[in-house]
Amino acid sequence: MDGENVICEIDDGVHVLSLNRPEKLNALNFAMFRQLDRHLNESLDSAACVLLRANGRSFCAGHDLDDLAANESYEAERFANAVVEKIATLPVPVVAAVQGHCMTGGLELVLAADVIIAAEGAHFADTHSKWDLVPIWGLTQRLPRRIGAYKAKELMFTGRKCDGAEAERIGLANLCVPDNELDACAREFCAGILKNSARSNRAIKKLLLDTDGMPLKQGLAWELHRSEGHGPEFLERLATMRK
Repeated sequence: MDGENVICEIDDGVHVLSLNRPEKLNALNFAMFRQLDRHLNESLDSAACVLLRANGRSFCAGHDLDDLAANESYEAERFANAVVEKIATLPVPVVAAVQGHCMTGGLELVLAADVIIAAEGAHFADTHSKWDLVPIWGLTQRLPRRIGAYKAKELMFTGRKCDGAEAERIGLANLCVPDNELDACAREFCAGILKNSARSNRAIKKLLLDTDGMPLKQGLAWELHRSEGHGPEFLERLATMRK
């Protein structure tokens, strides 16, 4: 397991995916995307939640530039894009825990999560233009949708860093917590998700994905006619509440 660049562990119903290349600040290379893809294809039927995290002092310093220079190809970039998209469209809630660097390609990866929990000492930045690169893993689409077009332009055009507190303030992160509490807070957050109906969360996320980009009127009609409604646990949960 120590030789794996991505480690998958199952903690109750939470599938914990840990980037495990700490000596390189978890910089992404093609091998990591291959391992991520393999884990995403395994055993997710039993998952109620996915926690995306990283070992070491940084979440991800971005795309490994040496790997990019050595292995740049349309096919490799398309594969990496597909893996990020696979994370974004997983049928269950995806929570990301971010410490240290979360730069460029790492930011694109984390934006695929539904919920981002940032450590106070985290540093988010997009440095594509610093290296004469252009995003290909979804940054120009997901960052504006999360924080608004003009704030996204500011971060993308300047490459400046924002810490965990600012990330929470502008909506990039949902929560900001002390550095030494990040892992515990992220796992507690996932435990809170597990208390609720996994069927319901899957159905809610499907509605969100299916109606993304629809006008309000069309989205409301879609929800009305395609909602799965209450499930088999409803009466049991109602009875428990009344006790």
